[in-house]
Formats: sequence, structure tokens, C-alpha cells
Amino acid sequence: MRVLFTQHAANAHLYLLVPIAWAAKAAGHEVVVATQPDILDSVKRTGLPAVSVGRPAEIADRLALLPPEQQIFGSGYDIAEERPEVLDYEYVRDCLSAFASPLALDLITDESMYDDLVAFCRDWRPDLVVWDSITFPGPVAAVACGAAHIRSTFGRDHWGRMRTLFRRLRAEQPGRVTEDPVADWITAKLARHGCEYDESVLLGHATLDTMPNWMRFDVDGERLPVRFVPYNGPAEIPDWLRGPAARPRVCFTLGVSGREVWAGKGSIPAQDLFDAVADLDVELVATLNADQLGPGVRVPDNVRLVDFVPLNSLLPSCAAIVQHGGTGTTMTALVHGVPQLIVPAALYDEAGVAARLADRSAALVIDPAELSTETLRAGLVRLLTEPVFRAGAEAVRRDAAATPSPGEVVADMADIVARHFARGD
Repeated sequence: MRVLFTQHAANAHLYLLVPIAWAAKAAGHEVVVATQPDILDSVKRTGLPAVSVGRPAEIADRLALLPPEQQIFGSGYDIAEERPEVLDYEYVRDCLSAFASPLALDLITDESMYDDLVAFCRDWRPDLVVWDSITFPGPVAAVACGAAHIRSTFGRDHWGRMRTLFRRLRAEQPGRVTEDPVADWITAKLARHGCEYDESVLLGHATLDTMPNWMRFDVDGERLPVRFVPYNGPAEIPDWLRGPAARPRVCFTLGVSGREVWAGKGSIPAQDLFDAVADLDVELVATLNADQLGPGVRVPDNVRLVDFVPLNSLLPSCAAIVQHGGTGTTMTALVHGVPQLIVPAALYDEAGVAARLADRSAALVIDPAELSTETLRAGLVRLLTEPVFRAGAEAVRRDAAATPSPGEVVADMADIVARHFARGD
């Protein structure tokens, strides 16, 4: 079958899809990756065929210029909100509506990507479109060309959770409430290409979910659990990483998006962590570029600065990781059974994921409001000296390893396609 993978211009999201795309290719299927021009070179470096669709997104530059009230972060709505006392009908409705707007989803993929992707799909005729779960040109193009489509999550599925909750809460409202701002939003995009609305456009014919089963939500639609497989892009393993570490090694990273989208901003100031480890018998490997490091930082002798090293190659040698809570970083550490010290960023669901890991003794969490050299040092010492954290990290590693691999899930994806065409959808 022909399989199109698509996501917006963020390498962190691309890297989540690459192992599944390669699994489909290795199974004998024809694979193409379509994305905005900003990350086209990144796609080509994966070895997969690339197609450019839409205008350059320039997300980092545009976010830097937008005032908070023109971004989802200044809207007053949080799609990761889980407190029952907050999640009434009006909040859920308006939160989804805020995301399906120029504050969020229309900021990252404009109409040019919809138009180009629809045109490409109508020409290439994929059997299946696999789309990053916030890249809605994917399902619109799938409907336009008659393909089956599967979305792929990039963390806990809060969009699916909120959509499922909205439908339940709306049904409980007095009278016959039919309003649906998200359906109206996507209906307008479908209509531009002569297509009609279907609920599957918002949640896919199925959902690929790389999160552990204890992090998943009860969401409408078919679920395809798939093992997270780390991909860090092309890289060379440095000589210093080939042998065993002379003393306990700790990784410090602020993630791909931190350096590419958020102009080096992170939840953990480098100097605070450097001061915290200066008198500890550890080797801290800090994977920071110049923007993330900042000017005038004092670097202790036990800190190794590297602009980039593949996290998947570094973590097997590490006794702990200090990080911001991003999906790729967190899941790569989970795959390798490394205890995590997380200072959650405030971008998506970093705090929620960190809390779930802490519940299983696989991580310690420092609230950003309580961040200091002292709390960082105390947390890191606990991770390195208390066996419960290594045991917790190993338990979640075993749990993740039991999830079907991308290679195994490709057969399930093909079954989704067969059922789609059998129904004549």
C-alpha cells in the first residue's frame, strides 16, 4: 500500500513518526513524508522520500513576535487541564475552540499546507495517511482523496480526551444542544475542497499511541498501542561515549523544541544545575547549544558541554537525567530505564507526564516555582543514592518493552486500510 506521513514543521514531532514510517517501508510499503519546507532537509536526512507542502511555517520567528494574548498560552485555556471542578461544559467547549483557531492549530498549519497536501494526495493517491495529531491538513487531505487515515499522538492524548469529554458533556446539557465549534472549524476546511464533515476527521479511523498504557486516556475511537522507539536524527557517536563512564554520568537536556522553537528557553537555568553538581562525584553531560547555555555561565570541571549527542546513545551510560519533561526526552529515558529529575516546562503536558512517572517512583519532580540550586542538588542526590528510583525506572522500562513494536503495528495499520475500503468510506 501507499502510505503518506505528514506533520507540521517541528523536528520533535517528525522524530516521533520516523520509526513507524521506516517500519512501514521495511514491510514493503511505499512511503512518502510530506511537511512544510522548514524541516524538509530533516526529512531527507531520515532516508525517506520527502514532499514539501505549504509555505514556510517559521513558527519560532512568529511566536517570538506574537504577544501572549495572540498565542494559546495567553488564552486562559489549557488543553492538559484535568481538574474535574474546572472541566465543565463551557470550559471544555471554549478550550477546544481556542485550539482550533489562529491561536494554535491555524498558527502552525495555514491554508497553504491544506491546499498543497490535498493536491498532492489527489495526485499520488495514498491508501493511508498517518498524521501528527495536531496536523489537521492530514485528515482533510485523506478525506479529499478517499484514503484511510490514522493519527499519531505526541504525548498523552489530551485533544482526544477533551473531544470525547465535550461530546459527553454536550449530551448532558438541558434541551437539544447542537453547537460544535470544532466541527464548524474543520467543516469549513473540508468544504474548500468539496468534502463533507465526518467525526473521524478529528480523531482518525484509529490512533497510534506511544505512551505507556497507564498514561493513556479512555478516548473515543480505535487505539493502536505502539512501542516508543527513539530517533534522534543523523549523528556520530563520539569517542568519549564508547567506553564506560569513570563516575556516575548524568544527562542534562532541554530538548529539541527548546532549542528550535522556543529560542533556547528552558525550564532549568544551566547555571543553577552546574552549581548544584559542582561538588558531586558525577560527570554531567550538558547537551546545550549557545542559546541554551547563555552568556557568562561558569562551568565546573565535572561538566562536559556538547552541542549535540544522540540521546538514545548517551542515556544507556547514564545513572540519571535532568530535563524539562518533553515527550521525546521523557520517553527515551523511560525506554532505557533511567531515573528522571524533571522540572516541567509549561508548553503542553510536561507536568502531567512527570507526575505519572513520579507516582511510579521512576522520577522526581521539582515545581518550577521551587527551583533552586539546592532543590536540584537534593533531587539529584536522591535519584543517585536511593534504589527505589532505579527500580521504578526499570519497571516502567519493562512495561514499555512489552508494547507492540512499530513493525508489529504495521499489520494493524494495513487492516485499518482494508476495513476502510471494504466499507467504501
